[in-house]
Formats: sequence, C-alpha cells, structure tokens
Amino acid sequence: MILTDDMLAVAFQYRDTALWKILTDSDVFAFRLSDGETGYCCVMGNGGEHLALGFYRGRKGFTSYLKSLSFDSMQFSEIDMIEMAATFDCINCDFMEASAMKDKTKKLIRNYADAHGLKVRRPKGWPDFTRHQPFKIPSGITCEKDAADIVEALRAAIAVAGELTHRSLAELGFDENGDYPTTDGGKLVPYLVPNAEGTYDWGMIDLPPFLPDEWPVPEFANDILIRKVKKLRTFGTLQVKLIHIPTPVNESADGIPFLPSVLLCLDAGKEGLFPVFCMEDGEKASQQMLVELAENLCRLDNKPDTIEVEDGRTESLLKDFCDRCGIRLFRKEELPELEDACSFLIANFMR
Repeated sequence: MILTDDMLAVAFQYRDTALWKILTDSDVFAFRLSDGETGYCCVMGNGGEHLALGFYRGRKGFTSYLKSLSFDSMQFSEIDMIEMAATFDCINCDFMEASAMKDKTKKLIRNYADAHGLKVRRPKGWPDFTRHQPFKIPSGITCEKDAADIVEALRAAIAVAGELTHRSLAELGFDENGDYPTTDGGKLVPYLVPNAEGTYDWGMIDLPPFLPDEWPVPEFANDILIRKVKKLRTFGTLQVKLIHIPTPVNESADGIPFLPSVLLCLDAGKEGLFPVFCMEDGEKASQQMLVELAENLCRLDNKPDTIEVEDGRTESLLKDFCDRCGIRLFRKEELPELEDACSFLIANFMR
C-alpha cells in the first residue's frame, strides 16, 4: 500500500476545509491533471454520514459517478445494481473514525500528524485512501499514478474551498439549483487549470455523457471441444447470465482480491439449473468459463438450440462460442426466472 507524506498533507488540509458543509454530492467540479486528462471531483458528506472526496479520471471514470446516481432508481434489479457497483473505477479519500482504521495505517498517520503538529479532527478525521477497480475488492492505493492523481484532486478541492471563502457558489460556476448531472452530459461545471504561479486559472467545462461499458468478445478456439459440442443433440433453450460472487478470491496477479465469476444457466423448459464457476482473474477468466461451459454440455450429452441472454456482457462472452458451436444466441429485454435464480444464488453466498 502507498501512503506518502504528500497524500497525508493534502488529506489533512482538505479535512480542515470542511468543504462538504458548502458543497453537496451534486456539485461536481473538474480540473486538469498533470498529464492533460480531465479529473472530476465529488464532495461527499453534506448529510454528515460519509465524509469523502471522490475522484474520477476522464469520461470512463466519471461514468462511475453517473452509475452511482442510479442506485435510487427502480429501473435496475438488485443483481444488476450489484454488478454495476462492481464496475466502479475511481479513488476515494474517505475520512474515518479511529476504530475503523487498521492499526498499521493508523500508526503511520499518527506519526505523520505528530511530526507536523497536526490534529486528527473529530469526528471522522482519519484519512483512508480507497481504490475502486472493476470486479476487485476496494483496496488501498498500490499504484504511484493513482497516488499522484488523488493528491492533485485534493489540491484542486482545497483551492475550491479557498475560493468559496470570498466568492459565492454562483460566482464560481456551481449550479445554484443543485441539480445532479445527467447521463446525457453537457452540464457546465467549474474547471480548474494549474498555472505557472502554483495556483489555478478558473473556467467552465461541459460534463461528459455516460460511457456505456464495452465488453470484449473472447475467441473460443478450442477445436476439440467445438467439434464435440457441434455433434451434440439439441434440447431447447438455455437462459444464461454472467454474474460475480460477493466472496473474494485472493489469488490475483496484482495481489488485490477479486470477485470470482459464475455463468448461471437455466433450462427454460425443464427449469434445470447449473452454474459454471470460474476462479480465474482477468483475460484467463473468459476462456476458462467457456471451456467449462462446453465440458458441462458434453457431460449433459446435449446442447441448447438457443441461448437467451439479457445483458451485453453475457452476450459478448458467448457470441463467438455460439457462432462456432452452432447455437443460436438471442438478446431478451428480461428473463425473470433467471433473475430469481441469480438472486437465490447470491443470497446463499451472502449468508
């Protein structure tokens, strides 16, 4: 885990501003990162519960913020909400109670504060840096680039707080109505650009629109299994959904625990159900899952005439597999029985 003096310095400065007493989580602002990319910040804590600064890198990162706004919506099922949260890509600087901090981290922060004559404020004065990555367990910062990004984000937030001591929200370009950004993008927000004097030039920038997730289409090139599956007799329709199990696995290449995936398969006619589990991370996961699916069909001694899916990720996973194995693949608006099966499976893992 990376926890530098620069990170702690700006975290303590930000905590002292109490910026969340002025801005709400709808008051997004933007700044130019040192590499030219645009960073977006959300100040959390106006309700007094979760004190944090959220940082989102570029349009892809900002889409995580837009996704979070849909959590109060009724348009997604519980499973889809869990899956959506698992795709978040952002960094938070949270402020916690001492009891919520790990002893080793708390000692590092205490030593820094004592050495610099700083006070850990109450309540929730302990900075906790959290990296959210798709399908991984939120963890501390392990990448120097991420550490640099959150330092720049906190500095921009401190600058916003400084300006708000003598200028109004409207003068800085914040929306006086407090309306949330929309998935269509286009809302104007304050934009801070670092200058040669070590301060910021202020302008305005349009927020980007929602960026739909793009899922790779893995090639299924196992010729032996393709021939076996193609020869199987057909039996009807299989409904399939790719989800992730909320029980992390520690064996990842970067050392960060990840959420294992499962391909849940429901025989629409006989209501038979079988899961295909995968304990691999990254690119290996897709290949292992397709191999396991093919071997399951061979054990059952039949294959579906049709596979139905209701989301783009599952559709992308199965596209080449179905093309090569002679199975029709159809996208449906919803598959209620399959959703119920997914909910049942997840509930059992969360007990």
